[in-house]
Amino acid sequence: MADTSKLVHTWQTALQHLKDGNKRYVESMTITRNISLEQREKLESGQEPFAIIVTCSDSRVSPEIYFDQQLGHIFVIRNAGNIADSTTLGSIEFAAEYLKSPLIVVVGHSSCGAVAGAFGEDKYSENLQTIIDTIRPNIKSAKSADEAIHVNIAHVVSLIKENKIVQKMATTVVGAYYNIKSGEVLF
Repeated sequence: MADTSKLVHTWQTALQHLKDGNKRYVESMTITRNISLEQREKLESGQEPFAIIVTCSDSRVSPEIYFDQQLGHIFVIRNAGNIADSTTLGSIEFAAEYLKSPLIVVVGHSSCGAVAGAFGEDKYSENLQTIIDTIRPNIKSAKSADEAIHVNIAHVVSLIKENKIVQKMATTVVGAYYNIKSGEVLF
């Protein structure tokens, strides 16, 4: 497969590349990744990712795999619960303004432990509690942990859309849900 990242200039094309990659993944028809020394040397001079992916750090949800993308095609930001804290927003600003990625996708997933933890009332260690406290107030209206995952995605999308750099760059922001069992990403 040719390097298509340099041919992507619109968010619509970027989104289609992600959808096509996920379809290949679900159908077990994934590309052969070029991870040769020659390819890595090409990437050394810079990156031109066509999409920014904000997703959970859960080891079962690797966007390079479920979107079936080559190295350098997507700029991935991961943290528990795919929250939009200042570090995440700073990373988004970098990719939107300096790398000119036209699309941001916030991907939540089934069986998310961080959101499930925030849906409950348990207390956690100080640093983990910071993540839970970031998610918890935004999912109060949810009736189930799975609904809370969708509410969290929508909330993070709305926070990112309010970012001044994202607005200045006219970067499109969408939400998505990754189903661990089926492998399908629903936009």
